[in-house]
Amino acid sequence: MDMKEIKETSQFLVTEYKDSLMNGFVETPSQFMMRMNVEPKVENYVRPLLNQVEEEYKNSQK
Repeated sequence: MDMKEIKETSQFLVTEYKDSLMNGFVETPSQFMMRMNVEPKVENYVRPLLNQVEEEYKNSQK
């Protein structure tokens, strides 16, 4: 898996995570990555992005 594939997969995962949060399915980035069976290479890249999405979601709920 090259960097281009990792970025594309990450973009897909970020979108999926945002959608799942917006639909009321609240889970941590770690739970989401386990559910989606994310590869370790992708996990290292996408974790900070998912953490950011989670923070934005929490802030929007206040």
